[in-house]
Amino acid sequence: MGRFCGNGPNFGGTRTLGIVLMVVGVLLFLIFVPDWVWTSALGVVLISVGFLLWRFGE
Repeated sequence: MGRFCGNGPNFGGTRTLGIVLMVVGVLLFLIFVPDWVWTSALGVVLISVGFLLWRFGE
């Protein structure tokens, strides 16, 4: 119940992994949008999964 009581931010492994996935997704999206549709789609998926891990991670 401690994480629901507002004990401050908790930057565990899942939140760090979420941030890394978002950064990698943005880089893939920016680099490969003009060239390959599947890599830009992969970038969007990585951004989405990274955001979910960052937002709801422990």
